[in-house]
Amino acid sequence: MKRVVVVGGGNAGSIVANKLSKKGLDVKVIEPLEYHLYQPGIIDYALGKVDKSEITKQTSEVLSTWIKNKVTKVDLENHTVNLANGEKMEYEYLVISAGVKSSHPQGFPEWHSLEGAEEIKRQIDNFEGKRIVIGSYGIIKCPAAPFELSFMLKERFPKAEITLLNPVVSPPPIQKPMAEILGKRSHENGINVIRGFKISEVRKDEKTIFSENGDKVEYDLAFIDGQIKASEEFKDLTDNSGLIPVDKNSMKVKDLDNVFAIGDITNIISPPKTGAIAHFEANFVVKSILSDIYGSGKTRFNGDAACAVYTGNGLGSFIYMNYEKSFALGPNKFFANLKTKFGNMYWRTIRGELL
Repeated sequence: MKRVVVVGGGNAGSIVANKLSKKGLDVKVIEPLEYHLYQPGIIDYALGKVDKSEITKQTSEVLSTWIKNKVTKVDLENHTVNLANGEKMEYEYLVISAGVKSSHPQGFPEWHSLEGAEEIKRQIDNFEGKRIVIGSYGIIKCPAAPFELSFMLKERFPKAEITLLNPVVSPPPIQKPMAEILGKRSHENGINVIRGFKISEVRKDEKTIFSENGDKVEYDLAFIDGQIKASEEFKDLTDNSGLIPVDKNSMKVKDLDNVFAIGDITNIISPPKTGAIAHFEANFVVKSILSDIYGSGKTRFNGDAACAVYTGNGLGSFIYMNYEKSFALGPNKFFANLKTKFGNMYWRTIRGELL
């Protein structure tokens, strides 16, 4: 029986582990956390639209097999991973889906953890000011997330002055359909988007954010998404971006036929790092491993990603993207409802029961 070691039990890792386990493979998942977080639901939770129980479940509820531990090193030469308890685990196939860590710029709450979500919710619930600023540093997970948060904060605080600081002057061509809808909806919602604003300094005592060009924006409440990179234990595998380089059509690391990286930890930034592309990457790697074992031929991953995003005032849009093309639909109420309802479907997808 072939052994597959999956490092990380998040969205992508859970799909790989559960689907390969159902095929009779010996799957070992290394995951240090006792709970699984539905990250796209963080915004809904922070704005009080869902309960915490709707975006979290015990890891044991979503994984068919699970080892509570932490990987400290990946040894590609010897086909092993080192664990925090001193053990070494051999693999025949390795899938690295450990996610990323996000910096906490200037003490702002982290956007992609349960602890960060709770702090964001606390600050929103206690907000009594007027000026809200949303921004980000460098590479973040999903470029639509700051827009979504801005739209939902405008719904919550219609009289607030909301400014979105975007470090990118112009989106890459593949993202233009998405950017056009988000930009149009920002204008319609009265949100001021400042493109090319690269944050250089935050003076929290003055509640002022400065750009590299010397521009400044004042705030009463601000949420700044931190730049992402792989955790220290993967430093031997990362490139200058701090992420693991992969062949985008095979998801393989260093051209090794038995080592894959998927999800946020890869150096693929277009399509953006969403749960949708992680899901499709996971499905592709499942097929690749099974094809390699049973000799059914090689396939190529084309970067498929599709998701619904909130665009304010009860509306939503649908975004599809791959390596070559993209389109955006909406906005309308149907896609907003689709985004909301997918939270319930999510738990079935990561168990390998759906999609």
